[in-house]
Amino acid sequence: MGNFFTSTQIYNPKLLDREQFINFFCEEMKKNGYVTSNSDESEVSYILRFSDKCKWVTLASEAYEQGNQLSQSDTGRIAKMLKTVCINTTVIDSDCATLDLYDKSGKKKDSLIMGRADDYFGDDIPEPIESVWAPLLEKGYSWNQLLDVRNGDYVFVEEGLSEIAPIIGMDSEGILFSVKSRSIDAHTPVLNSKRTDDNRGRKLTVNAAFKQILGDVLEPLGFVKAKTKLPYFIRVVNDDLFHIIGLRNHGSGISIVSGAATVYRKEINFNNNQRYDSSWLKPISEFYKYRHRYDSDRKLELSMMWFSYLKDDTDSLIYAFKQASNKLIEWVLPVLNQIRTPDDMIGYMFSMGGYVYPLLVEKYNPEDGYPCSDGALMLTLDDPYSFVEQEKKVRLDRALYELEHQVNGRTKEQYETVCELICNQYEKNKEQLSHILENPDVRELYLKEVHRRKLRNTEILKSYGLKI
Repeated sequence: MGNFFTSTQIYNPKLLDREQFINFFCEEMKKNGYVTSNSDESEVSYILRFSDKCKWVTLASEAYEQGNQLSQSDTGRIAKMLKTVCINTTVIDSDCATLDLYDKSGKKKDSLIMGRADDYFGDDIPEPIESVWAPLLEKGYSWNQLLDVRNGDYVFVEEGLSEIAPIIGMDSEGILFSVKSRSIDAHTPVLNSKRTDDNRGRKLTVNAAFKQILGDVLEPLGFVKAKTKLPYFIRVVNDDLFHIIGLRNHGSGISIVSGAATVYRKEINFNNNQRYDSSWLKPISEFYKYRHRYDSDRKLELSMMWFSYLKDDTDSLIYAFKQASNKLIEWVLPVLNQIRTPDDMIGYMFSMGGYVYPLLVEKYNPEDGYPCSDGALMLTLDDPYSFVEQEKKVRLDRALYELEHQVNGRTKEQYETVCELICNQYEKNKEQLSHILENPDVRELYLKEVHRRKLRNTEILKSYGLKI
């Protein structure tokens, strides 16, 4: 088994020495609400690695070992905080590595992926953008040399990282630095920080805490705080898909709700409380269940539905949002990150529930359907029938799993009954779909409606400040 680790490389073009860099880093952290502390009091802990006369400082954290989402959001936040370039470096099982470059705005500008990456990212791996990386090239190195190393064949991808490091002015040991490999010495100090007391006694609103605390995590990952009356962060995936993370508050607790949606639903309206929210915007607990469908811990599940806080207590509110943020990183973001294509979206809809077939009616009526349904997505597929085929397979596989693992005491007779119901529903759904696709006049009416929805909803998303 190979190595798994992630770290952040911070561009230090002024070649600040160890003491100068730490002072600079701590001053900027203070401006962002954190002061240095001892390890017992710390809320944030970073390990820095310095190399002599190196333009890059490596930053790692024990918190990154459980997943790369926190590391990525930290990389963007630190780039923005220090007004410099940062690279998030991730090694996956020594097979492949990703180098995600963030500029001083805190936004990810490009990714350089190397090694045996097709097993993890598929065949369509984008080429790095020369204009993004070229300014980092050291004197004497060319863009083609960097590409040659990037495209090299390595038994362990760490070999390639060691070769690419000097091309962009890094230290080979620094780019491979991880929490597990560290030795505590003068070159690897630990910085512990805690939130300042500046806001104590000053009330922080729930919406402001949502924007501030969740924004630090989500904005580096491409989410935008939507210009809506209700609090939402939205990430546009492509012209068809977007991800949503919102806030629900009942006065003594907060719930973070999330979901994926398409521009083909009847209505997009994030300015009013929607009657159908519960069918597609799910609390964190539902994403935990999504990934632990048959072995969920009910107590853990309930703990992630709501996060309580004391009224008019800023520290308590901040703590609730920090808890919610950590669970969002652990359970929600990995699911949303995998929803990139129509097929991904279809699989997600079948697994998470909600309305799927509101457009499938005997007679076309533009008023039919639920605002929150994305079922019209099926009509945009090259093979719409694959939609219902996939649903049948997912449900039959689930029924078989329940039988084999005796979920809820499932018997063979019950399994056979469920399979019959699934197959009957499949035939009904297929017949309804055929009614649309095989009748030219009906098909034309549906496709016009799908096109109208996309145009209208795209304009609505743009009005929320999104680029789509």
